[in-house]
Amino acid sequence: MLPYNPESPAARTSPALVLTRPDGSSESRRVLARRPHKQFLLLTLEGVASANDAEALVGCRVSVARRHLPSDAAGVYHVDLVGCAVRTTAGEALGTVAEIIVTGSNDVCVVRGGGREVLIPLIADVIAELDAVARTIVVHPIPGLLDG
Repeated sequence: MLPYNPESPAARTSPALVLTRPDGSSESRRVLARRPHKQFLLLTLEGVASANDAEALVGCRVSVARRHLPSDAAGVYHVDLVGCAVRTTAGEALGTVAEIIVTGSNDVCVVRGGGREVLIPLIADVIAELDAVARTIVVHPIPGLLDG
């Protein structure tokens, strides 16, 4: 597994992982063993005893059930942002968060709507308000942010 967010300890500590197939079906598998290998995390999962068993899981998205996420995390999780409505401080609707890109220096929301895609960095200079419960993000469009 190549972690989406290498900084998160969630996949390294969760007792089980959720495997979601491309068709949307999902199942939970207990983690029997894990070890890091370069940028990957090698996993031994319950019910996966052979290369054929593992091959059947190729293409699955691997995630951690919310109940297994660390409780001491500051702020919100990426999953809490996906689907949030995004607008500017002037009230212009930009779309919804489709995904989050982890860049190393700051995370970036990919916002899609109105036939365009806007990249919104998750930094204090840009994020005026973030309400994960209300599923809204208000951004202060610094110069150049919405050009293009």
